[in-house]
Amino acid sequence: MHPNTLAAAGAAVLLFLACTSAGAAAAPAPAPAPDLTPPLGATLVREVQAGGAQVYACRAAAEGAYQWTLTGPKALLVNDDGSDFGIHGAGPSWTAADGSSIRADGAHPLAVVKVTGAVPALLLKVVASTGSGALSGVQFVRRADTEGGLPPVTGCDAAHTGATIAVHYSAVYTFFR
Repeated sequence: MHPNTLAAAGAAVLLFLACTSAGAAAAPAPAPAPDLTPPLGATLVREVQAGGAQVYACRAAAEGAYQWTLTGPKALLVNDDGSDFGIHGAGPSWTAADGSSIRADGAHPLAVVKVTGAVPALLLKVVASTGSGALSGVQFVRRADTEGGLPPVTGCDAAHTGATIAVHYSAVYTFFR
């Protein structure tokens, strides 16, 4: 190969690498996934399976539109051995069979991880508790391994205002002190 051809080829490679590097540097880095780990020092209390429904109501939204709005979950909570642990309801709230209960701040989750085809995974802060038992002292609730539960994309309009629909979902709830 002629020395001038070799030099030209080398210059072309360097120019290509410079352009590629400049383009790559200009692309924004993907945002890190939110962490569903509770704050340092939190300890695991219990993990339960949930199965039930996310309940939505058809309501008027902005500018004459209508949308399915979450009114709350209705789910049964089951221990790993299949025994009943309690129920999960609006609030969001969790009530153990022993009568202890907690309510979390669902409006301000500590972390949200979107899940394709399902309600998001969440980390929530407990804001109220009652009773003594399995849920006493719980400070954080994690919802993970979600399946289903998304609102319908159609069927909510002026003619259906006030209608409700229950959409099956399942999840794993983990409680931390």
